[in-house]
Amino acid sequence: MVVVGLSVTLLISTISHIHIVSSLESTRVLANQSGNYTFVKEWGSKGTGDGQFLRPHDLEFDKDNKYLYAADRDGNRIQVFDQNGTFLFKFGQKGQGDGQFLVPYGLDVDVRGHVWVADRGNHRIQQFDGKGNFISKFGNLDGHPSSEPGKFDNPRFVEVDKALKYVYVADSKNNRIEQFDINGNLVRIIGKSGDKPGEFNLPTTIEMDSKGNFFVTERGNERIQKFDSNWKPLLSWGTKGSSDNEFCHMEHIALDKNDNVYVTDPQSDKGCSKQPRVLKFDSNGNFITKFGSYGTEPGRFIDPEHLAIDNEGNVYVSDRSNNDIQVFSPITISQNGHSQKEDKYFSCVSTNELNPPEGTECGHKITKTIGHANNLYAR
Repeated sequence: MVVVGLSVTLLISTISHIHIVSSLESTRVLANQSGNYTFVKEWGSKGTGDGQFLRPHDLEFDKDNKYLYAADRDGNRIQVFDQNGTFLFKFGQKGQGDGQFLVPYGLDVDVRGHVWVADRGNHRIQQFDGKGNFISKFGNLDGHPSSEPGKFDNPRFVEVDKALKYVYVADSKNNRIEQFDINGNLVRIIGKSGDKPGEFNLPTTIEMDSKGNFFVTERGNERIQKFDSNWKPLLSWGTKGSSDNEFCHMEHIALDKNDNVYVTDPQSDKGCSKQPRVLKFDSNGNFITKFGSYGTEPGRFIDPEHLAIDNEGNVYVSDRSNNDIQVFSPITISQNGHSQKEDKYFSCVSTNELNPPEGTECGHKITKTIGHANNLYAR
């Protein structure tokens, strides 16, 4: 099932001297518009079929946004979609053999298009080509957790640098980051258990920004730490709570092309708001905006897990309880005070239909007028 959010008004520029103005009623966009982001579409449901999920987790695009890789955690497979949510292919099944998984959790796509998967239940990292063909593995080859150097206890995330020199693994239950060369040989261990700068309590995600800095989330400390390229601590932000710079059962992060940091925050622990959300910060931890609330309707979350940002700034969020992926797009404020956005999903019309045949040429853009800025945070 794919659900697409429509705009209130479509304003279309001249096409061969023909003006078209089409008003489409939609309460969904207004009801799910908050924090300068608006709901666009969703796909997925509970199941084992193509495009269905059993607790979807990490999402990662390749560098060209051709493929969106989704870790189907309890389905023990990786599913691959295009930007519009169309299922393309899948790989993996439950097991301990090469190319098999036991709770695939986090993944990364390197600059070559190779896919690296943190195979959490098998306590190892596996590498595949972009089509899902197995290449290599390293970590615990016996399938049992270990605290020995170069081995893992529930690894939750893997990150490969752009130079294809190093691979970094969030060794979650050992409360450390392990650095390997590209062939899986241990280089060094970073951090230890604790709450001081450079220490970790259940690290869950590693992300690198455009300058080579590292960002690490910690479930146990409910914070994000930022490090330089040599893993020197620079700053941190967050503590347990429900304010705009606090987290409650925080999950994961993703960075956009401007190095802004997006966080999935379910707010699910006792004493917290129970209003799941996505928060956005700049690279120094300054709060920018947030969106989301509790529910099963499009644009709402029960348990937001991972997220990915495409090259156009659209935010893709997996919800492991709703078993879906939702897409949100940024809203800009025009000079007249209305919130507007160009919608790539409705980027071309002909003179007589809103869904032209493939290949129709149009010389215009569609602008969606969503509402006045005073109503931007309506739910």
